[in-house]
Amino acid sequence: MSKARPTGRRRIFTHFVNTGKTEPLRPAAARLKAIIFDVDGTLYYQRSVRRSMLYRLLRAHLRHPAQGVSTLRALRAYRRAQEHLRTAQQDCDDIANAQLRLACEWSGIEPEEMSSYVKCWMERESLAPVASSLYQGVREFLQLAKGRGIRLGVFSDYPAEEKLSALGIAPFFDITVSAQDPQVQRFKPDPRGLEVILRRLGVEKDQALYVGDRPEVDAVTAFRAGVTPLIIGRKRKVRSGPAWINVSSYRELSELLFEEY
Repeated sequence: MSKARPTGRRRIFTHFVNTGKTEPLRPAAARLKAIIFDVDGTLYYQRSVRRSMLYRLLRAHLRHPAQGVSTLRALRAYRRAQEHLRTAQQDCDDIANAQLRLACEWSGIEPEEMSSYVKCWMERESLAPVASSLYQGVREFLQLAKGRGIRLGVFSDYPAEEKLSALGIAPFFDITVSAQDPQVQRFKPDPRGLEVILRRLGVEKDQALYVGDRPEVDAVTAFRAGVTPLIIGRKRKVRSGPAWINVSSYRELSELLFEEY
């Protein structure tokens, strides 16, 4: 007699990448009450957005290349400041202002000018490319999860409301939290943001999944919060860290969580 094919509720435990530690992955789909998502690179194709943004920036500065160089220097310093604060693990009352000050210090650009670059190129100008880059199957997955009574949240390093609206999926989410939230003030992989969301949702950590695209950041964040990490995209090799569930697409994630076989 052939063995029965495992159900989606059991198969979830077989789709993971072990990066050196053997802590169990949880929860079983039957206990799942909340799914929390990263945004950039998780809900939309970040690579295509970056290509589009580089093209827009170059086109906007064809007649003023020196200004374009200054803009690129500012944005690179701003991103580098975030990575520094991510690893520094220092308590901060205003992490957005700390990032801005650090970027200004490294680039030699005045705060008002730096702020204008960030608002223009990382907030306003990015919305159109983001709007056309939604990952295939995201909307269908969110509809299915909501239909199952699962609560949905977002935790991102930056405020995500405008991006979610541009993507046309904002109404699906019960809560959106960023590192700039007054109760967080820490970038990932600090777990504080996930802990805040779980409290606001009234969900226990072993009843939740955190979906991201970077094992070295998102999986570690989830692990530190006691939440099951799930990485969307191809399997990646990292030298150390927690285990995470790996899926290639939102269709596969739907099969793992919701389909019976």
